Amino acid sequence: GPKAACVCSFYVATWYSYLSVDPCNNYTVLDEPRRSINNTNYLQSPPSYKCDTSVTWSGWYRLFINGLSAHMPETCVDIGHCDTATTLWIRGGHPTVEDGVVTRDVCGHWNNYCCFFWSFPIQVKACPGNYYVYELISPAVYCSGYCAGNYIYMIHQYHVIKCFCSEF
Repeated sequence: GPKAACVCSFYVATWYSYLSVDPCNNYTVLDEPRRSINNTNYLQSPPSYKCDTSVTWSGWYRLFINGLSAHMPETCVDIGHCDTATTLWIRGGHPTVEDGVVTRDVCGHWNNYCCFFWSFPIQVKACPGNYYVYELISPAVYCSGYCAGNYIYMIHQYHVIKCFCSEF
């Protein structure tokens, strides 16, 4: 199978008390390699892309790329990546485990502006076990798509380790 090389950095974290209904245990797996920030199919001729505005979203989702844990990028993604016209990324960073469920804005990159389209809010939660879940909704941006990157958050003792991974 694929192997990954990771570069990690540490963040301080504390433990979290669980909600009665925890989205960390109730989510839909979204494993679509086309969502990778490295996917440039849109730039081909003729362009090939998909729009998340046509997807019926319901509940919480955990992102994967080819079976590897993935997360929404926290910085602007180049136009034409993620197999979509307008790339969506999360603004304001990811929460820590103790934050519980938080609201974060999603931005759409277009016309050389990283947040060209008005942002819209989604719910996000950091989960014990090194992953995030997202309550995805239909984007408020024409022909846009949620992006995913192969970086992971691993919990080691009382620290959160953020890792940026690449397959080889």
